[in-house]
Amino acid sequence: MALRWVAILAIAGACCTVALAGPPQQAPMKPVVSENPPFVLFKPAAWTLRHSAAGEKLNIAVSSPDGRSVAEVAFTDNRAQRLDAQQVMAQRIRELKARHADLTVTAASACKDTPPSCAEVSLAYTADGTAMRGRYFFHGDPNVCTVRSYRAPAARIEQDRALLLDILTNIHVREPRPLKPQFVRRQAADRSLSIELPSDWTFLAQKGAVVAAAPQGRAGFVFTVFTVMPQAYGVAPQPGVIVAPYRPPQAFIHDIFAQFKNRQTRVLAAKPDAQSTAACPSQINRQCEVADLNVSWVSPEGVPCLGGFKVLNAQPNLAGQWFSIIAGVWGPADDLARHLPVLDHVAKSFSINDAYARRYIEQGLAHLRVLQQQTRQAIQGLYTAIEQNQRDYEARVARKEASDAKWDDYRRGNSYWVSDLEGGKVYQTDPWGTRDTSTGARYDGTPYNYIHFEGQNPVHPSEHMREISSYELKQMNR
Repeated sequence: MALRWVAILAIAGACCTVALAGPPQQAPMKPVVSENPPFVLFKPAAWTLRHSAAGEKLNIAVSSPDGRSVAEVAFTDNRAQRLDAQQVMAQRIRELKARHADLTVTAASACKDTPPSCAEVSLAYTADGTAMRGRYFFHGDPNVCTVRSYRAPAARIEQDRALLLDILTNIHVREPRPLKPQFVRRQAADRSLSIELPSDWTFLAQKGAVVAAAPQGRAGFVFTVFTVMPQAYGVAPQPGVIVAPYRPPQAFIHDIFAQFKNRQTRVLAAKPDAQSTAACPSQINRQCEVADLNVSWVSPEGVPCLGGFKVLNAQPNLAGQWFSIIAGVWGPADDLARHLPVLDHVAKSFSINDAYARRYIEQGLAHLRVLQQQTRQAIQGLYTAIEQNQRDYEARVARKEASDAKWDDYRRGNSYWVSDLEGGKVYQTDPWGTRDTSTGARYDGTPYNYIHFEGQNPVHPSEHMREISSYELKQMNR
């Protein structure tokens, strides 16, 4: 009862409207379920959602219809930098200061552990002539660093804060779910090869070469040969013929990808394959260079992709002619984890009559599977870290909400009581009496008001009811 008496002065000075006022009405919240990137959240129907997932970063933001009030969360892989929460906070403040010269920090705090795992900061700045206020929550651990934030025009920050926080605490990222397509066995018309592909993939194959791809080129498998001429001799090259001087695999891959009309091709990693290179004279009667490449590019349809390829470039003959063999798989850069099991199945199912080609593919795919496993572990590890980060954040929020709710109940002169005898019915006290929240019946007077009420059930005096906070009541009603 001690805290209740502490609240008497606050209650005495409050008018009836303040004492009985509930939380402001909010727009109905509607669920949004995304598979790419994988998350769920709740937002008002009229509010706008935007998200991006590239490499080691994931960003999700929900904006008001005018775009001024925003709830946002950003996750970044922290396994390389190992930033603590204060370092993440300093980094974000520098980024915001570069865009808003008048940015000021109005409040800041950090957890007391060493190094600090969490931090908070309140900011004020001007954007497009509008005074803005924002609150940022930072978390940094060995796996992931997180920035959760809300911002709004200063004139309506108090009005929008509850809704923005509600949206922010209801953003939940999930681990990507593997795709489970229906596979179909496809065979080249000349029976030179066969492969199992998802039913919606395109399939082009002849003379021991194949290119298969998902819609929009988002994922695929390739095993093909390009003939290379040193010059065009004034004649347009035939399909499958490239005009170029000799280049090693990591340089020639750009010419190959140009044939598929891809753009922004980048070699992310190149590893020479000495074993395959040494086998070339006996297998193809030609010296060669072989390398395993990790490549990124943008498909003709505008999809950013990542792939692993083995490329063999045979040395030019006396006439300067040579050829290049490419084999590999690829998937979308923003959703690779879900596609990896599909790509692995496709690669394993590839069958070709030529014995050397089979060995070549087997060697290349062994390397590709190592790369795929590393990528899968990295991506799944990041999402696992994000999920743990969310649990830690939600636990901190729950503790703070429970503490704030108890003080707010006392400050406003409210408490809540549960009758087990009546099957969990809830009674609410206020400065004048007690109300049955199920029927609306009131029991006014000194024995039933907030200050004097001890939990005796108004209908069944023998029962002493359990007191709960508004936070606990909210949890019960979910």
